Amino acid sequence: MSRKKNKTVAELRAAEAKAVQERDAKNAYIKDLHKQISEATRQERNKHLYARGGELTHHLQDNTELLTDDDVKLFLEYVFSFSRTQRLVSDMLAIRRGEADGTVEDLVNNAMSGYARATFRGNDGQTS
Repeated sequence: MSRKKNKTVAELRAAEAKAVQERDAKNAYIKDLHKQISEATRQERNKHLYARGGELTHHLQDNTELLTDDDVKLFLEYVFSFSRTQRLVSDMLAIRRGEADGTVEDLVNNAMSGYARATFRGNDGQTS
């Protein structure tokens, strides 16, 4: 069995310098990955925002410019204040999480056919 040769101080310092260089390269790579993750996350969030905003704009048709951001916020607060809307969203989330059977499409179609869209009656009570 051969014995390991002891390394000189110069060899040890060279190995240390190489290890530090490798560590710094890995840290730079990790930093770059974090930057890429942040960018991809931002792009996904923006994609969702544009898609959902596009749906709202579609339903407002040519009247989009007439409503302010506060108007849209108030409208959404109104729509989501109804217990049926809250229940529908809760059921949709349960389906997406795999906690309930069925599809979101079927759930919404059933809700639309069962809710018998009432005309707006003002502030005299909820119509949903």
